[in-house]
Amino acid sequence: MERGAYYRKFGWKLSPFIKSSAMDIPIVERHGEYAEIQECINGWDRIIVVTAPIGYGKTTFMNQLIRKKPPEIDYLVSFDAYEEPEEVMQRITNALPFWKRWNLSKTDHTSFGGELSKRLGNKKMLLTFDEAQDYKPELYKWLRIVNDRAANVFMAFFGLPGLEDIISAESSFRDRKSKSITLKPLSVGELGGVVELRIRWAQGTGTKPFTDEGLRRLCESAHHVPRLLLDNGQKVIEYCARNDIFTIDASTVEKGLGDSPAEQRMKESTAAVFTDKEDVKQAAAEQKMYINFMEELSPTQQDIMRLLLEKESLSIPEISEALNKDIRSLGSLIRKLRGLNEAEVKRKPNVPYPLIVRVGKSVRLNRRVDVYALSDNARRLLARS
Repeated sequence: MERGAYYRKFGWKLSPFIKSSAMDIPIVERHGEYAEIQECINGWDRIIVVTAPIGYGKTTFMNQLIRKKPPEIDYLVSFDAYEEPEEVMQRITNALPFWKRWNLSKTDHTSFGGELSKRLGNKKMLLTFDEAQDYKPELYKWLRIVNDRAANVFMAFFGLPGLEDIISAESSFRDRKSKSITLKPLSVGELGGVVELRIRWAQGTGTKPFTDEGLRRLCESAHHVPRLLLDNGQKVIEYCARNDIFTIDASTVEKGLGDSPAEQRMKESTAAVFTDKEDVKQAAAEQKMYINFMEELSPTQQDIMRLLLEKESLSIPEISEALNKDIRSLGSLIRKLRGLNEAEVKRKPNVPYPLIVRVGKSVRLNRRVDVYALSDNARRLLARS
């Protein structure tokens, strides 16, 4: 059956699994992380770093803040990646009432923060920055000046694990970062809620054509990653349309996905699907360049990489216990794998640093410690090799 005709069978105007961050698409709200943002604002934590792996819903959470502005905030301005300071200044200016905008955008970079503070008075402004790992150092340096001179301006930076290291490496921000928030994986039930909301948005009914078991299996296949849920959902729907299947149970989901569990894990870890010739060329070039980068690492470094390839995240004491190595020496190796040893980076130009990123703090082995994971790039390259 043609896909559009299949959609109409269920009253859908379009696929519920379309990938888009458009503001009209319903979302499952993250209440815990939203409350953390509110707590930061109430506690005057003015620089907030929000991180999560690819596909976990960082942009969706940012959209949640835009749709439902924290009550403590009077003005909220959101930014995508790559804005220059001039554009950020203009967008901030445009967010203010017209009687407060006069000549504000004409102030220079240095005086803008102080002038903005005067215009805000006792009002609070939140700036949110998506894909913040891609911002230029110049923008961070300018935002530091704004942070220093406008006490009522709060900034939330959204990005991949490792963003904290980027911000900490910028001396202007190192001592100003107030709070780190890691987005939690969505549960199977929450992912089911995503599907139900999207089917309703597509003008369908309930979770039809999915049975309860079929919906659960689809959500389990996503391994807590919303973007993978959409990929898998679309794949199953297209399979069912081709085969005129109008009830989707667990076995149908398995057939629609088609991949063995090992193949599915491979796709999750690569976090990239190459669909055109240029993408394939780029993938081949990356593989050729980095396929043997593990050979440039010490035996213990290789052991750490393999261990983290099997585990989502580990602390240094946990790695030490697993490898029966000294914690202090492991700490030095972790620092090197994060690309924080400049001499090491220069000696090994073919190693795609950072191989490891810090993903926050957690209670491990009965104490609160830093927790580390493979970078998305390292995990992808290791999976492909």
